[in-house]
Amino acid sequence: MVGILLALSLVGISAASDQNPTCSLSKGYDCGGEDLYSVNPDDASAEACCDICAKTPDCAAFTYQDNHDGSRPTCYLKTGCSNKVESVNTTAGLQSSPTPPAPIPDKCASLNLHFECVGQDMANSTGSSAGDCCKKCSGMSKCLAFTFFENTCFFKTGCAQKASKANSAAGTVPVPPAPPRPPLPTGPKRGSTMLIQTAHGTDDRLTEKEDIDFYDDFHVDGPTVDLTSLEIDQEIVGFGGAFTEAAALVFQSMSSQNQAQFLEKYFDPEHGIGYTLGRVPINSCDFSPKPAQWTEDDVKDDVNLDHFDMNVSKDREAVIPLIRAAMQKLQDSGRDLKLFASPWSPPAWMKTTGKMVDGGKLKPEYRASWAKYFVKWIDAYKAAGVDIWAVTPQNEPENAAAWEGCVYTAEEEADWIGSELGPQLKSAHPNVHILPFDHNKDHVHMWAKTMYSHPEASKYISGMSFHWYTGDEFQHVAQIHADHPEAILLPSEATWEKYRWSFGTTIKTGEWSFGTGYAHDILGDLNVGSVGWTDWNLLLDQMGGPNHLGNWCDAPMMADDKDLYLHPQYYFMGHFSKYLVPGSRRIKTSVANSTSYKGEGRGYGVCTEDDGLEATAFKRPDGSIALVVLNCGAQAQNFKIKDIGRSAAVQIPGRAIQTFVFKRSTEVVEVQV
Repeated sequence: MVGILLALSLVGISAASDQNPTCSLSKGYDCGGEDLYSVNPDDASAEACCDICAKTPDCAAFTYQDNHDGSRPTCYLKTGCSNKVESVNTTAGLQSSPTPPAPIPDKCASLNLHFECVGQDMANSTGSSAGDCCKKCSGMSKCLAFTFFENTCFFKTGCAQKASKANSAAGTVPVPPAPPRPPLPTGPKRGSTMLIQTAHGTDDRLTEKEDIDFYDDFHVDGPTVDLTSLEIDQEIVGFGGAFTEAAALVFQSMSSQNQAQFLEKYFDPEHGIGYTLGRVPINSCDFSPKPAQWTEDDVKDDVNLDHFDMNVSKDREAVIPLIRAAMQKLQDSGRDLKLFASPWSPPAWMKTTGKMVDGGKLKPEYRASWAKYFVKWIDAYKAAGVDIWAVTPQNEPENAAAWEGCVYTAEEEADWIGSELGPQLKSAHPNVHILPFDHNKDHVHMWAKTMYSHPEASKYISGMSFHWYTGDEFQHVAQIHADHPEAILLPSEATWEKYRWSFGTTIKTGEWSFGTGYAHDILGDLNVGSVGWTDWNLLLDQMGGPNHLGNWCDAPMMADDKDLYLHPQYYFMGHFSKYLVPGSRRIKTSVANSTSYKGEGRGYGVCTEDDGLEATAFKRPDGSIALVVLNCGAQAQNFKIKDIGRSAAVQIPGRAIQTFVFKRSTEVVEVQV
């Protein structure tokens, strides 16, 4: 068949056939079960998925999702389709003649068809197949990976992250053995540091390793993580995730044993990762089950909000019980949960479009009513035993999405904050912070300029909130911190879509690069002034929902009808949330003699060998120091930690993160910057 022909030609084996692939299609259905992986087709059709499935070893079925919201259509490839379920905007397909597995070519350690390795190319050359690329890469200095596409080998120093690309192949060659561990320095010991590690290819998951000893400073040729600066900066507020309706419903469906495990793993500072921050959607959002599109007051033209549900009955079904359970878990350990709330859309009757979805704007005549809605919503939550620490005026105000949304310009949001939301909140809830924007980092500095220069809005805002979906863009956050060092700079949302799973990823394993991607973004945000970091859904089901539009996502925890699964993001988040406790202050830290990415803009969460070692350090309220070091590359690296008056020699494995916690041997007086 043609599928076998392409699959084998990609890996460098000859075959011949003139048959075209055929599939039986069921529109309005989804093939249940786990995915082999997903691909974004060039041709947006179920027939294109049929063709891709035929070219993919082990593929016998697929679900085609037509993402009518403007995002790329997706083929979810599967080994079978024995459990079809009804689903919106999807087509289930069954391959008439499944493609057999393709062998991994000689010299290759792994090969993923229909994927490319993300990152800068070290070189490229013509190639007849992925197998040809393997042979060439294995003979090149520093080459550990490649992408084969259109008869070209694109050679790379690693493949820490892969992305879907039809008719391509992402391959790796065996990683050379780790270098010898750095020799122990001579002389007297100058104290030690605790080491906690999470590393790919090992069982280390927030695992406490042997302590590392400090010695008098010594010379090294490799990277040095230097935290000898006496300058300290912003204070940590917390780390956490979103209490969406989806997360609450999945939690509600789990066994009591799994519920207890969920609460302990997230909110217990000793046996879990000590989350202290949470986000709560105001009204329904995309991660509400269909039909969604609900609010606390759906009575048309209720300007005075006389029909507002002060019992917040919908929230009390699942969301508030989950929040209160998390609050109780934290209170048991003497901590509090800080919650910030974000609306996706006002009630439909307040909008120019007359509906909550597909964009639209707030009608001018309802500006005061919508601000009053915030006040009443906070009142209602307080009556339910849940205090709100902050609000963002609108989730993603620049996005006219297919799900719930409302569009503002920076000037429009500033005018509304200055004239209505700010004054009403200050009068009713003076301790609730307003953190505008709540959208992508590439525009956060422009919005901050508008907010802080607005004669009225500037009186009421406490900082800015932002998402990660335009990539690193750390310079924009750094500029706000320089201009307004007192501002609360809060990363308010990040997630990975489930279609980004690579071949072999399951609900049980998760995707390792999702963890390194989170850690890279957290490090970047913290080092430019952020006060914490907020994940999206705390918990999702095996499909990546529930979600009323089918834009399925991954989460640090996912559950099926039996078990709760912890994904790599959970462990990487824990290296920050468990050790950079609220009240910790950042110590200005540098990494010398290491590579760092200097290329053009790139996708969110991309972290590769090009990034070298990344690090951040904080002084905790008890006076101890917490240092976090990340290595996204495939190879282990030796490095030095340089503290005041002493140093330590360390090795970090490939694709790993380490946290060090220690007391300084000498008293120092830091300077606030």
